Amino acid sequence: MTEKALQAHVLTLARTTGWLVYHTHDSRRSQPGFPDLVLVHARRATVLYRELKTETGRIRPEQRQWLTALAEAGADAAVWRPSDWLGDRVAAELLGVVS
Repeated sequence: MTEKALQAHVLTLARTTGWLVYHTHDSRRSQPGFPDLVLVHARRATVLYRELKTETGRIRPEQRQWLTALAEAGADAAVWRPSDWLGDRVAAELLGVVS
């Protein structure tokens, strides 16, 4: 599954389950490494920062720096891959299911 296909699946599920989603469509003039998606669910008081990668896609140092800094600051920051979509992880996180 491509990153673009993964993103389309995630965006569809997120929007249909009440998430507000931000994605920079052209990141050439943005801060390098900032995560692909910021998802906000006000009713649940939840904000997710997610970097999307193919199954073999590598996280660049700038991306690792952002994810680490966000997590150290208490944010929910992580990487989602196609296996997370095909398994239960993405849906569980978006639906608020505790596993």
